[in-house]
Amino acid sequence: MDFLIRRPIAVIVAFLAFVIIGVVSYTSLPVSLLPDIAIPQITIQMTDDEMSSEELENKVVAPVRRQLLQVVGLEKIESRVRNGLGLISLQFEFGTNTDLAYIEVNEKIDAAMNSLPQGTQRPKAIKASATDIPVFYLNISSKHEDGFMQMTTIAENVIRRRIEQLPEVAMADITGIPTQHLLITPDEDKMRVYGLTQSDLESALNNNNVETGSMMVRDGYYQYSIRVSTLLKNADDVANIYLRSGERLIMLRDVCRVEMQAQQEQGFSRSGDRRVVTIAVIKQANESMEAMRKQVDDLVTHFETLFPDLEFEVSRNQTQLLDYTISNLKQNLILGFLLIMIVALLFMGDMRSSIVIGLSIIVSLIGTFVPFYFYGKSLNIVSLSGLILVVGMMIDNALIVTENISQWKQRGRTLRLACGKGTSEMITPLFSSSLTTVAVFVPLVYIDGMAGAMFADQAFSIAAGLAVSYGVGIIMLPVVYRQMF
Repeated sequence: MDFLIRRPIAVIVAFLAFVIIGVVSYTSLPVSLLPDIAIPQITIQMTDDEMSSEELENKVVAPVRRQLLQVVGLEKIESRVRNGLGLISLQFEFGTNTDLAYIEVNEKIDAAMNSLPQGTQRPKAIKASATDIPVFYLNISSKHEDGFMQMTTIAENVIRRRIEQLPEVAMADITGIPTQHLLITPDEDKMRVYGLTQSDLESALNNNNVETGSMMVRDGYYQYSIRVSTLLKNADDVANIYLRSGERLIMLRDVCRVEMQAQQEQGFSRSGDRRVVTIAVIKQANESMEAMRKQVDDLVTHFETLFPDLEFEVSRNQTQLLDYTISNLKQNLILGFLLIMIVALLFMGDMRSSIVIGLSIIVSLIGTFVPFYFYGKSLNIVSLSGLILVVGMMIDNALIVTENISQWKQRGRTLRLACGKGTSEMITPLFSSSLTTVAVFVPLVYIDGMAGAMFADQAFSIAAGLAVSYGVGIIMLPVVYRQMF
């Protein structure tokens, strides 16, 4: 210890650099509500609007599923298909490295591409995470009662897609959009004039909505997949169907009114007394929550100017909980300083000792963010709760070392000898105390399932905070104490 005490400038400059690195690390840390816990599940999404469900199952889903059965650690596989969309859910054993599994899944998808029809869009793999909880919900409503359907179109096709383009946003999930269906209303008078019946209309619709499948044509070394389809996709396709009336050809629109109408709804989204469309905004795992919130706020301001007939409201804002936790950490730190001042004045009778203790706590707390950065941890309510706990332990370490140095000084030792002796005596006791504290929280990491993964951040916060506090207490604190006195 005498070696360090005789070199105060080197020690202070080293810790000043450590504090600067800690501040830079803090600004670079991702901020989220929960730790980034990988859920052992991967979903494969396949889309093709030109295929029926049976064709999609046989030509796309089945070849991909056969390849995915070879993935290591696979516990369960399920597939679901409907017109134009196929989903394969892969469930892995808990503890499986989902990053490696994700890479392997994509390799199997690439291998299956040779078996898929030419021109098929590559299946998309989606990895689940605990950070997929929406950060907040954006409610969109129309100022005019008759403008709701137009508002839903803007919300789904413009606003949601623009939000998803933000680099901080992983996904924007929209709810409250009414489902539409096609309504065909025959004109009885015109039907009689043209000699048509309802059966003629039904036959025309059935004959013009046919999926004939596909066939392979070989030309020398080349092989082509040809698909013939007459599926009806929108209202114009239905309205333009030709009907035979005697020797004449007429269109369906000539004898029927064809329009899209909202179906009878099973549920809807409301905010207060108004009907709204709700967009759940999910953050990227490695992005800051504050940065995402600022980007979305700027985008909403732009939308308010672009669409003056729409109103925007943010609800269920999870960032408020995180702000409260950070505010709680700051409040505990301030209360800790006040208690230190009171304890130092009442029992030690010295204001300078309390300043030394407070300075060591600040350095310890800022320095704790350095291992956070290098180990890829995020600031969330779990890790921040660990920091709140460890602040009190930091105060104990600094207070014990300062008190022991003061006792050696009161015995008549020189200031340099008191700093050296007082600190050296505390090296082993503080190390033992830190180990016993860490031993209480480390077993949380070995809890099975999601609970163990969740509390791992708290155990890491406490272990990192105690390690940094121990280093500051036995290296920097005696040097600063000597300079202060």
